[in-house]
Amino acid sequence: MEVNILNQSQYSTLLQDIRRLIKEGKERAGRAAANELVKTYWEIGRRINREQMTFQAGYADSIIEDLADELQIDRWTLKRTLLFFNTYPGGAPRGSNLNWAHYRELITINDDQERQWYERHALKQRLTRDQLVKAIKKNVYQEKTLLNNSNLIKSDKIIRPTEATYVYRAYVVRVISADRLLLRLDLGFQVLKEQRIRLADIEAPAMDDPKGREAYEYVLGKLVQSPMVVVKTSKIDIYGRYLAYLFYSTKKMPLDMVFEKGQFLNQEMVDNGLAHLA
Repeated sequence: MEVNILNQSQYSTLLQDIRRLIKEGKERAGRAAANELVKTYWEIGRRINREQMTFQAGYADSIIEDLADELQIDRWTLKRTLLFFNTYPGGAPRGSNLNWAHYRELITINDDQERQWYERHALKQRLTRDQLVKAIKKNVYQEKTLLNNSNLIKSDKIIRPTEATYVYRAYVVRVISADRLLLRLDLGFQVLKEQRIRLADIEAPAMDDPKGREAYEYVLGKLVQSPMVVVKTSKIDIYGRYLAYLFYSTKKMPLDMVFEKGQFLNQEMVDNGLAHLA
């Protein structure tokens, strides 16, 4: 076998090639580990979901607290795995360069179309988790949508409540009209109370108006997919009904996440031209 003595140039090339191979190997290993972590969290969410636990009276929250203590895992991580599974019920995302930090932010977006847009945007632009958070906070999706269709621009905005006082889990008993509902409020300690509520800050057409009927059908169609809702009551009107802000989700989410990230029905009605600000 002929012995080859490397000159300086050949040695430099060899060194660079090995450095490149090591770097590429580490990157592949990192992506593989990140993909496995995403898959693991999805599997955990699926396993928790299999129990079909009720969130009524805080039962599921209590179980998750116990699991978190036993496993020495943050309770929010366990809650997010359940939300992750319900957001991607067909299986953990595969072949993606996004990691758990990305998906942890994406699953907070309740609207499927909006979430999928941010997912594609993060992949295409190779966004870090922090860059993705910044894009979501800047509402880049909404800006792009408004630019693409100026007819979607809405000027009427209701201030979404953030203070979690007088916030209740509730079950829809009956949709009376587009902005009036009969709910069964969960007051805690297994105490349930039926209460009529009116959606705060908005007014929908009367039921004998075709537009009122359209608005009613819209609300009915949305809430039939989410019989459990979250309401924040403010005050009582002259008819003895609570004025309330209503939040819902078609996915299984804890009460606090529905309140913070769920669909905001009051605003949704205004955005879709089914009600106006009162």
